[in-house]
Amino acid sequence: MLSALATSHKVGIAVVAGVFIVFALTSSFLLPALRPQFPGRDGVRWFVAVTALITAGMLATIIALAAEPKESREAEAAPGTTSSQPASPAPGPAAPKGDPAAGKQLFSAQGCNSCHTFKPAGATGKVGPDLDKLASDAQKANQGSVEQYAAESIEDPNAYVVPGFPKGVMPAFKLSKQQVGDLVAFLTAGG
Repeated sequence: MLSALATSHKVGIAVVAGVFIVFALTSSFLLPALRPQFPGRDGVRWFVAVTALITAGMLATIIALAAEPKESREAEAAPGTTSSQPASPAPGPAAPKGDPAAGKQLFSAQGCNSCHTFKPAGATGKVGPDLDKLASDAQKANQGSVEQYAAESIEDPNAYVVPGFPKGVMPAFKLSKQQVGDLVAFLTAGG
C-alpha cells in the first residue's frame, strides 16, 4: 500500500513520523537521564499536552496523506445507496469485433502475461490486476460493459485503476482498434 502513495505523501508521513520518534526517544531516555525527576510535578501538564499534540498530529497526517483516492471509496459504496449519477455510463463507440485467437497471441507478444494473472493465457503476473476477475472489476468500476471496460483499460490504462494498484504502471500501447478488439475478445471469452 505504501508504494501506491505519491512521493510527497511518503515524505510528509516520514517527517511527522520522525518528529514522533525523536520526541518519544528524547522523553524516554535523554530527558530522564539529564533530569531524573522528569517530567516532575510542574512539567506533567506540558508533557501530556505536547504528547497529545504530537500523537494527534501523527494520526491526522496518516488520515490525510494515506487515504484511498476518492474513486476507490465511491466504488466500494454500500449497495442500495442512492446516487444522483446514472447506474452506468452511456455506451461509447463499439470496438470492432475481435478474434480471441489473435488476442491470445497479442496478450503474449505485448508482455501482458508478465504483469497480469490470467488462466486462459497461463499468466501468473502480480504487478497488475488479476484479469480472471475482469468482470467483477468492471462492475465495481461502473464504466459500462465488460467489453467497454476492457477496451478503455487497454487504450487509457489510467482512466480507472483497480483499487490497490498504483496509477502509471501499465504502459501505453500503440495498438490498432482491431488489435484492441482482439485483446478484448480474448479477455472476455475466457479462452
